Amino acid sequence: MTGSSPIASAPVPGATPALPSDRADFGWLIVLGAVWGSAFPVIRLGLLDGASPFALGAVRFGLASAAMAAIAAARRDRFPDRRSALILFTVGGIGFIGTYAAFLNSGEEGVSGGLAAILVGSLPLWTALLGFAFLPNERVGRLGAVGLAAGFAGLLVLFLPAIETGAFSNALAEVEVVGAAITGAAGAIALRRLQHGPPGGWGLTLQFSAAALLLAGLAFLPGSRWAFPVNDGTLGAAVYLAGAASVGGYGIYFMLLHRTGALRANLVAYVNPLAGVLIGIALLGEGVSLYELAGFALVLLGLFLFHRERLAAAATGASPSAPPVRR
Repeated sequence: MTGSSPIASAPVPGATPALPSDRADFGWLIVLGAVWGSAFPVIRLGLLDGASPFALGAVRFGLASAAMAAIAAARRDRFPDRRSALILFTVGGIGFIGTYAAFLNSGEEGVSGGLAAILVGSLPLWTALLGFAFLPNERVGRLGAVGLAAGFAGLLVLFLPAIETGAFSNALAEVEVVGAAITGAAGAIALRRLQHGPPGGWGLTLQFSAAALLLAGLAFLPGSRWAFPVNDGTLGAAVYLAGAASVGGYGIYFMLLHRTGALRANLVAYVNPLAGVLIGIALLGEGVSLYELAGFALVLLGLFLFHRERLAAAATGASPSAPPVRR
């Protein structure tokens, strides 16, 4: 895949995205969910071993940028045109990947990798809500509205322990992780509207470079700090996050984004939490509370109901059942 040439079969921005083309897309979705789910406890590991949130992100995306540039050069990928390069650097790199990582890494200083994975599991709900607000053709029927309500009720349940105990630092950390989910949803919608094709190797290089520059800049702001002690934990985390989660993960994600649309590409959030919780238990000995299980169950229920409505509408070529809630 070269440059940023559009895919001929890509849906029109703002329209209901097509169903995944075949089983291969579903398989890539599972792989992506497992890889990105594992990233949450790995980020937590790097932070526990002494890296500061923004420094870990900057090193991660700096390594990812170098690796992706080498791959793009070896494949002789075409460089994006000026407009595409500007969109990828600003919207994709700074507004999407970099800001998402800033919120997530900062939040993971105060929450477990498993809980972070569950909170980011709300990303498709935010995609739906923002799409409803900003995409002119988006509507939500009764079943979808119930799904959104259940999903956001699940988020509230996840915040209850911090609210009941008055642990506002924990609540702030959870808000930061939810901020990452909102940023991811907004970025997916913006790229879907502005960039009508996969970014290609050089496009990903631009995005990773922009993210690295943003995070490095944040690390040197007053009140922040740059810390990246060289040890097995920090180096292992940075290399894994750069290779598997960034070069591999974002490559798969942007392919799915432009083949299936933001709503269905973000179905990866179904797999993320399970992988994040299981790997957090195995890698860091993290536990799972009843609140987290209940909140996750409500989020999954909300996702199921909302996507059931969307899939039914896409299969029939109709809009979600009336009366819709219009923007």
